[in-house]
Amino acid sequence: MTTDEQLAERNILHYEARLKHIDELFEKASKAPGAEAPETSRELAELKEERGKLVDTLEQIKEKSLEAWAKEGGPMVIWDLVAERLEKLVERLEK
Repeated sequence: MTTDEQLAERNILHYEARLKHIDELFEKASKAPGAEAPETSRELAELKEERGKLVDTLEQIKEKSLEAWAKEGGPMVIWDLVAERLEKLVERLEK
C-alpha cells in the first residue's frame, strides 16, 4: 500500500470515528431536557439532514480509489461544523 493510500485510509477511519461521535451527540441531545421544544426539534432535524449528507459523502469517498481520494482531500471542515453545532446544542440543553 502506498503512502497516499495509507493516508486516505486513515482519513476514512477518522471520518467514521467522527460520525460515531456525531451519533453519540445526537443520542445525548435527544435525551436532554427540552429536546422536544419546537426550536430544538427543528435544529436537530437540520443537523440530522446534515449528518445524512456526511454519510453520503463518506460513501462516495469509499467508492473512489484511495489514491484518487488522497489527492483530492476531504470534507473535514463540514464534519467539524456539524459536530460543533451539536456540541453547542447539547451544552445548551443540559444547562
